[in-house]
Amino acid sequence: MLSIYLSDHQAQLMKISNAQRCPFTSVGYVKTQQQRLLESCWLTAKKKQVVQRFTQPNLEQLVSLLNDDISPDLISQACIEIMANLPQNINLAFINNLLKEPGLQSVAKLVVRKVLLQQHSSNLIALIDLQTLYFAFSISKNPADQALVESELTVFVDSQADLKDIVTGFNFLCQSELVNSPLMSLFLLSLSWEQVNAIGNYASRNLATEGVLQVLLQSGFVKLLPLVNASLNKIENPSSLIALMRRMLGDKLDLLVDFETQIRACQGEQQACADFKQQLQLNWPKYEEQFASLRLIAGNAMTAKLNAIEISAMDCYSQAVFNLHRYYQHLAAKKLTAGVPV
Repeated sequence: MLSIYLSDHQAQLMKISNAQRCPFTSVGYVKTQQQRLLESCWLTAKKKQVVQRFTQPNLEQLVSLLNDDISPDLISQACIEIMANLPQNINLAFINNLLKEPGLQSVAKLVVRKVLLQQHSSNLIALIDLQTLYFAFSISKNPADQALVESELTVFVDSQADLKDIVTGFNFLCQSELVNSPLMSLFLLSLSWEQVNAIGNYASRNLATEGVLQVLLQSGFVKLLPLVNASLNKIENPSSLIALMRRMLGDKLDLLVDFETQIRACQGEQQACADFKQQLQLNWPKYEEQFASLRLIAGNAMTAKLNAIEISAMDCYSQAVFNLHRYYQHLAAKKLTAGVPV
């Protein structure tokens, strides 16, 4: 079936891949598109009289596809669609084998990233360790070795880490070019307001303005929104900041900024960015009392117990961050209760 996806349905694969990265596209919408793609593939296989069977992707076939100039994004998305129809133990074995194959590292990175974006990603999060997540999201040409990663990321499951260790962990993520990433979000969401404030001050002395604002937004503290908004015109391309605002507030952002303006601003339209800033500045006082005390992921409290419908309403990236945060908070609490490393 992998060959059917890649030979006949590349446009649908790319549409799904792009939708998973969009802050305005819900998990539920993506799942609907994946179901339609699955149905289309079944029909294509039937017409071509191909055996309609899902099996673990073959690594040699994946290498061959790369050599034929099929993009890693398309290959990884096709793998994700195959994995959606396989048992979890087979998927885990596939991921482990993929990570060990030197010629497939670009595909392996994308598969791990995209696993987190799926509707039921929480089922696999416990089986993918922080070192693997670091490998998947790091874009540094000189990533840290495994021992250093393991040492520096212990702060993620240590609710009693002191400020020195927190700054060290923050520096590690920045040096690994992970300022705007699920790992940075996970790190910042684990901190208190006092710790976020300290990290924000530290970042302002060590990062460019855009990086500082990305850090503030990933903390989830809605009261920081006006500060970030006031600096939008200082950033050459504020698209990443607008995406992070959407991922913080979810559809609550519609109360502050017209939805179409959000989309056009996120696409980089200069006038829309100016309108975005103006509308948020104008409307914030109306909702300040309601919003200022909140700490949110996609408009939901971090500690909220969400049902399947509520999670499906999130964008895929926010769902991934929400699930990661929930799992690692559970690990931190477990470690604190037991008094021993998890």
